[in-house]
Amino acid sequence: MKYFLSSLLLVFIYSIFSCGYQQEPNKEEYPKDAVNYVDVKYAKGFTIEQHSNFKVITLRNAWKGEETNYQYVLYDNTKPKGFEGAVFVKTPIQSIACMSLTHIAFIDKLNQNNTITAISGCDYVSNSEIKEKIKQGIIKEIGQEQQLNYEMLIDNKPDVFMAYGINESSKKNLNKLKQLGLSVVLNAEYMENHPLGQAEWIKFIAAFYELDKEAAEIFLQIEQEYNELKNFVSKVETKPSVFVGMPWNGVWYLAGGESFQAQLMRDAGANYLWKDNQETSNFTVDKEVIIDKSLNSDYWINLNSYTTINEVIAYDHKFKNFKAVKNQQLFNNNKRVNSLGGNDFWESGVINPQLILKDLVTIFHPELIDEPLYYYKKLD
Repeated sequence: MKYFLSSLLLVFIYSIFSCGYQQEPNKEEYPKDAVNYVDVKYAKGFTIEQHSNFKVITLRNAWKGEETNYQYVLYDNTKPKGFEGAVFVKTPIQSIACMSLTHIAFIDKLNQNNTITAISGCDYVSNSEIKEKIKQGIIKEIGQEQQLNYEMLIDNKPDVFMAYGINESSKKNLNKLKQLGLSVVLNAEYMENHPLGQAEWIKFIAAFYELDKEAAEIFLQIEQEYNELKNFVSKVETKPSVFVGMPWNGVWYLAGGESFQAQLMRDAGANYLWKDNQETSNFTVDKEVIIDKSLNSDYWINLNSYTTINEVIAYDHKFKNFKAVKNQQLFNNNKRVNSLGGNDFWESGVINPQLILKDLVTIFHPELIDEPLYYYKKLD
């Protein structure tokens, strides 16, 4: 259940830290050289400027309500002048500490696992190569929130400490990391409301490794596979209805109608019952409203940590009257869970939206695809 809480947070925030010490950059100090922009098609949270001998990454919308832009200046030889308030990083980086398991997925896709020196949440890692490095003591545990292992971080001093934030409250911790001399880079892929937008953050991380070309090729393949599936299912006339979730601590969280989860259901040819909602992240709904609106829904997916229909009914016997329960059409995204509750859906899923979409098409339209599910499984 400990990891489930982390997973739940990841659905709408992916968790803990922000990078608040930077100031709004002074654009008058920009060097006056030619600038090309790295192609970013779906992601809305960052841009990459390619100057003659360095890059400038500008991060926007770091968390909900944050208006400050954050900048990272990446250089390989001479540190450029100007860019007050930016974080300067010499590239390609040789080491990195990650506060999110999603960061691992991007780094793994770039074949740079050997650069990871520390992770938050080692017990919940799904990647087999990373798990072996943890076992061997090559990768250390960072800790979480107020229990960071500062001594270990100082000793190892990674080239980049990759974090992410949810609000102003985490600035205190990040300021301390800055005082320790760490280069803190804020990653906000969770803020994207399109699954391809999240996956495109591989270009953001690749810039620190000088692997821009490789990232572009990787993303192009993901995009093509995703859109081929989307176009394939777009011709279906019947779109089954679907709703999501289960109460957590008495509160029922639903995917916002403008969230990446809603986009996945749309692209998979389903009629999400809250598709008209305007939220880009999760929002709460009273259980009785759920029961009234979802009673005749064809499918029920993403049921937190529940693994059987009997467990679902045991929570509330009213659920046995749901059409999806009667027809046994309940599917959860927890097929790839380790012994401690780590769920690969929330790790590698960020860079594999095409596999998630394929699962959902298989669930909603079994007449179109009849293959084993990768992240999902049917509740018994």
